[in-house]
Amino acid sequence: MPIRPWPIRPLALLAALAAAGCAARMEMHEMHHPAGYSSDVSTVQVLSALVGGKNVFIPSTIVVTDSGPRSLSLFNATEMPHGFAIAALGIEKVLPPGEEVLIELPPLQGGQVLRVHCHMHPPHRAATLVVLPSK
Repeated sequence: MPIRPWPIRPLALLAALAAAGCAARMEMHEMHHPAGYSSDVSTVQVLSALVGGKNVFIPSTIVVTDSGPRSLSLFNATEMPHGFAIAALGIEKVLPPGEEVLIELPPLQGGQVLRVHCHMHPPHRAATLVVLPSK
C-alpha cells in the first residue's frame, strides 16, 4: 500500500482552500467599495478567430469604462469575412479576412452589459461588452 504524504484527501483540501479564498474575497469586497473604475487603455483589441471549429471573439468579454476606451481594434484572423455588431449601439461592421478594422464607440453609460455578435453568421459565438462606471 503506497504511503500518502498528506493525511487529507485532495478534494477535501481543494474545497477547504476554495472556501478560505471565497471568505477572503468576501471580506475584501465588504471593506472596499470603489466609487468607479479607471482605465489607461485607449483602444481595446478584439480578435475574430476560429477555435475548435467555432468562430469566436477574443476576448469574449470586452470591458470598458464609460469614460474610455473609446475605440475597438478588430482583427479577423480567419480566411472569410465575418461580422461585428452591437445592436444596442447601432454598430454593424464587416471584418474582411486578415484585416484590422477600427470602430469608434459612441458615449456609453456605466452599468451596461451589451451583446456583441456576428450579424453575418448568427450561429457564431457571441461576446459581451461590459461598461463600468468611471471614477
